[in-house]
Amino acid sequence: METFDLKYGNQSIKLSQSSTLIGVKPKRSRLADAEEAVQRTLSPGEYKNQGVLGGFHIISVDEKSVDADNALDKLRMDGSVQVGTHVFEVPDGKGIFVPTGDIFVEFKPGTTKVVKEKAIDKFRLTVKETRGSDGFILAVTPQSPNPIKVASGLQKDSSVAVAEPDLASKAVVKAGSAPTDSLLSEQWHLRNSGFHRNTDVGFKSGADARVIDAWATAGTFGRPDVVVAVIDDGFDLDHPDLSVPGKLIHPWDFTRGNNAPVPDIGDWHGTACAGVAVAAVGAGGVVGAAPGCTLMPVRWGVNLSDAQIEGWFDYVTAKGAWVVSCSWGAANPFFPLSTRAHRAIEKCAKQGRSGKGCVVVFAAGNSDHDINDPAGGTLDGFAVHPEVIAVAASTSMDARSNYSNYGEEISVCAPSSGAGGWGILTSDVTGIDPRTGSPLGYATGDYTYDFGGTSSACPLVAGIAAIVLSVNPNLTSSEVKTVLQDTARKIGKKSDYSNGHSKLFGFGCVDAAAAVKAVSGVVNPPGTVVSLTGKVSPRKSKRKVRVTA
Repeated sequence: METFDLKYGNQSIKLSQSSTLIGVKPKRSRLADAEEAVQRTLSPGEYKNQGVLGGFHIISVDEKSVDADNALDKLRMDGSVQVGTHVFEVPDGKGIFVPTGDIFVEFKPGTTKVVKEKAIDKFRLTVKETRGSDGFILAVTPQSPNPIKVASGLQKDSSVAVAEPDLASKAVVKAGSAPTDSLLSEQWHLRNSGFHRNTDVGFKSGADARVIDAWATAGTFGRPDVVVAVIDDGFDLDHPDLSVPGKLIHPWDFTRGNNAPVPDIGDWHGTACAGVAVAAVGAGGVVGAAPGCTLMPVRWGVNLSDAQIEGWFDYVTAKGAWVVSCSWGAANPFFPLSTRAHRAIEKCAKQGRSGKGCVVVFAAGNSDHDINDPAGGTLDGFAVHPEVIAVAASTSMDARSNYSNYGEEISVCAPSSGAGGWGILTSDVTGIDPRTGSPLGYATGDYTYDFGGTSSACPLVAGIAAIVLSVNPNLTSSEVKTVLQDTARKIGKKSDYSNGHSKLFGFGCVDAAAAVKAVSGVVNPPGTVVSLTGKVSPRKSKRKVRVTA
């Protein structure tokens, strides 16, 4: 089987053609016929269906009894099959990729029209889109070689600066273990008194994100024009903490193509993340870090690919997001970002919000590995993107969460679950599964006490970023990142830090109160009373802010 070494983003990636996996994309409305074609081509026991990736039905075959190349050639000949493709593997079992058929090609400045057309025609490609004067999204045709071979060939062309195939891979949410404003006192990550849930075991006073103190310092729960976009698997838009009037703006579902990004069975993650970030005051049982801000719930597509990533980030940018929370990443431990995906995030982070940039926050992941160790087989292209805030996790004891990924690119950590500590209380999908009669969501009821992972740490930081922008809306995304890093409080051992940064904790545990103070220059703004009724009332006399918890 062939192996290819490709330039990919600012990394190189080695892809080997799998000897056991092939992909089949049925023609529209001919799925059943394509399934019959597979059954005619392969005998029972020789293959297994492995789900859908990049629009392709992935089939694993018994390497000892089936030649994957021959099987793929036969399936390509069937009238029910639109496209058949090889599947490609990263060395040492670090993940799989399926080429979607699109290739991003950028020619070097000054390349003539004739030279561009010659390179495109050489591989029998069609033009789908342009990216400036020299960039194109090209697509293979039945006469083209495999997209990986095309990209490899184009990278050898002296007129080509970038040639990268769009590679679909599996996405994975970055939750930790996952199975009424009466519950605010149980939300220890907002203010940790050292005693919650009827015990002091597993709690350390002050091991929190200082969020309740930040509301007092800011004199606000967040401005409604500050929009937090959460990209995730689905959202219970009827949850009492998310359904208050004016809470939602521009919801969208990239899987169904409509404005109802509600969860399918098992899609409980987005509701929990949204609750950590922006659950409303006085509406239900919990409160988010920025309860006065607005939520843009965006349900992702079916997999990670350049087109999908570009679509998500272009959407939230165009629809006016201020902050973007992403508690997910690639299932592949080694996942470099392509140039196209890198630029989509960069565009959002730099050009969104009328040029001030959207604050893009990513979970670091829960595999206890370095997010940027290509030699060791691990790389999270999202978390190491220079324009994002990469968030690790710490516990209710101010210790490193045992599962949390780490690395030089970690910006901050934030309170979440972990060994020796407690989980996070947040909103959960409501209702009953009509098929089984079982409650929907992670837990019985409208709330879960056991959310966690860097999935929970990420929207907590996103909500804090929204509070910071509520106090000073003129900050750029880069300035918000700097403020959160500069005001983070050091946890762990002194020896964990070098020049103020730790691979385990970033610049420390996010400190919402210190960040708000840094951008406002005022502690307890004059004459403001903040209460959990959601009202902010001016007074002319004493400088006092009251937040009841």
